[in-house]
Amino acid sequence: MLSSDNIQPGKSAELKVTFNPTGYNGLVKKDIYIESNDPQLPKTKITVIADVEPIPSPKAFFSNSQWELGLISQGDLPTFSFIIENKGELDLVIDKIDALEYIQHNLEIPLHILPGEKKEVIFTYDSSQHELGEVRESIRIYCNDPKRKAFSLRINGYIKEKAQPTLSIAPFTLEFDLSNNTEEGLVEKLTLENSGENLIKIISLKTSADYLVPLSSELELYSKEKKDLAVVLIKEKIKEENTEEYLYLTIALPIVIK
Repeated sequence: MLSSDNIQPGKSAELKVTFNPTGYNGLVKKDIYIESNDPQLPKTKITVIADVEPIPSPKAFFSNSQWELGLISQGDLPTFSFIIENKGELDLVIDKIDALEYIQHNLEIPLHILPGEKKEVIFTYDSSQHELGEVRESIRIYCNDPKRKAFSLRINGYIKEKAQPTLSIAPFTLEFDLSNNTEEGLVEKLTLENSGENLIKIISLKTSADYLVPLSSELELYSKEKKDLAVVLIKEKIKEENTEEYLYLTIALPIVIK
């Protein structure tokens, strides 16, 4: 700003320049142009040079901006590891995290991160509280970084209905042929398969006759797993032929209390 825009012959005027260093760092050059009615020099350029020293401050760096859930089943608890780093000169303070109630994290707020330090954040998504279908949400993280006071972590994915455990047994009926001349006994096998996604626990295997003995007392079948179960018929104990007996399986069902 000039002290006067009308300078009399033999007089002078003062030019006052104000510079706001916010957002600048190091050597800064700015040009000022002055136009006048001087026929020999109608336009003059004045260059202002300033050396700006950075103001110490925290600087937040976030390792990712998106959490891809992918395709998950309702009830799954996927987790996401996330790094917050302080690349500044002063303590970084994470003072607030805005997330829906079914998104949990492992931080104690407020969280102080020293200069040069990193902190791992683990988010857990409880999909049992979310309806089926597309997921488009975000987590907002607030801090004292003067240039980035808020950061958004986007969450994308799709929640499908959870498949129930399905136990298949083949063959469904075991047949023993007593005409076999084996002295010790007869052995037949059936195959059990878990075609669901949850663990199936068979905690008891018994038969309705003492001459039929399962070679396993319990079984665990993980998702998509198959196992053979052998049953032995002890010929010396059988009292009558052409009879029908049964194999009993006791399955443990989970009970969840929240």
